[in-house]
Amino acid sequence: MNRTTKGFTLIELLIVIVILGILAVAILSAINPLEQIRKANDSGRKSDAAELLNAVERYYTTFQKYPWATTTEADSPGTGGQLPPAASWLTELVTKNEVKPEFKTRKNLTAATDALNGLTVSENATTNLVYVCFAPESTSFKSLATKNAVAAVGTTHVCIPE
Repeated sequence: MNRTTKGFTLIELLIVIVILGILAVAILSAINPLEQIRKANDSGRKSDAAELLNAVERYYTTFQKYPWATTTEADSPGTGGQLPPAASWLTELVTKNEVKPEFKTRKNLTAATDALNGLTVSENATTNLVYVCFAPESTSFKSLATKNAVAAVGTTHVCIPE
């Protein structure tokens, strides 16, 4: 009986599957999806930091004082440029329409601590320059942090303005 069927043999199919598997592993290791997620989170923090800094500067331009100067907690930064808890003066920014109310519930700003869940705001007591910094998660942003000398906590943070 003469059988002539067209198609791939089992060995040929296995070879193709192995090659596709090797290519998939190579592509995933090159892309590194976890690093991409960390980079996206850091980009979001950088955007939030810039937005917060712009809101603080707009507030200062309008009222000739920073929003933390209006809180009952302190009239000026404490030692090392530390500010009163962010919850008090962030509400002031929302009240004066410098940021939308939704800004307070952002992923990077939901904590009720001074660190704003990743963002740290500090003021240089000598120059009165305000910095908004964050500790990066991604490798590419960490390399930026080592070049940044104005961070409030050494050079492990990325700060706005740079």
